[in-house]
Amino acid sequence: MTLIEEARQAWRFASVRLAIVAGFISGWAATDPQGFARLMETVPEPLRPLVGFLVAGSAIYSRIVKQGGKDYG
Repeated sequence: MTLIEEARQAWRFASVRLAIVAGFISGWAATDPQGFARLMETVPEPLRPLVGFLVAGSAIYSRIVKQGGKDYG
């Protein structure tokens, strides 16, 4: 396995930040399923299946969009 040249700055990538947020949410959902279910109840029922697509689409979009020059700022 070979890391990219800028691996030390990976935390600056939007896709990495989104993965961290998704990890926190999935961890919360695993440890407090009732709380997560209450949150999902606030989303209108016809839109609930789209939540997964929104998360996946956000991750894909953040990975393919140019995020700046060498400094990733």
